[in-house]
Amino acid sequence: MHFLTFTLYAPMCSCGEVAVGERRMSWARPGRSAVLGLVAAAKGILRSDSAGHDDLESGLYYAVCTDAPGRSLVDYHTTQSGRPARGQVFRTRREELGASSKVQTVLSVREWRADALYRAALWLRPHSSVDLRDLLDALRSPAFVLYLGRKSAPLGLPLDPQIVVADDVFGALATRKTNPEESALLDRIGWDPGKLVQLACDGDAPGVPDGSRQERRRDSVVSRERWQFADRVERVWEVEGT
Repeated sequence: MHFLTFTLYAPMCSCGEVAVGERRMSWARPGRSAVLGLVAAAKGILRSDSAGHDDLESGLYYAVCTDAPGRSLVDYHTTQSGRPARGQVFRTRREELGASSKVQTVLSVREWRADALYRAALWLRPHSSVDLRDLLDALRSPAFVLYLGRKSAPLGLPLDPQIVVADDVFGALATRKTNPEESALLDRIGWDPGKLVQLACDGDAPGVPDGSRQERRRDSVVSRERWQFADRVERVWEVEGT
């Protein structure tokens, strides 16, 4: 099988779980919606393009290997936002804050992951209309600025997308060539190639080993425009790093 693999690293990132009220916590690894959202941004797919997002959601299997889980950081966050009058639309941030009589402060607690490093893999579902080569070209030259979880978390390494051929997803990630920038970063954060790493993939993906545990996440895209997601089963297991 052919797998599209790429690196995900940012000095600070957020792998958002279900956000309720003022608490905005982070999972320890990027979810399916985060990875496919990054790919959609690279391809220049707008949030309003439901067909484009549906093609990615229905056409791809997803997996993420956590090489370095990073450290958890919690931030007490304050943001000012303007409340538009009836029929008013703010075109710029300056215009929004200029509505001084209607500016409100939103308080939240937000969790980040510092120095977390992941390898992601995508491969085709049966009858998929997605072209992996097209996705590889988009990740090499993205249409929009890419970030990992939040707009204030730009990527710290090139994605370095590669298409590899392997029997299963772990073989694909193990076959992926590590570039010098990734090697230098792994040395800096103290990565041990002999330790166990965590691998997670879609619950219905082929090649899931016996003994993997099952987790449920709400990160299957229903509508990007309305910010709606559905529950999804994910299979997780630990393997020796490579």
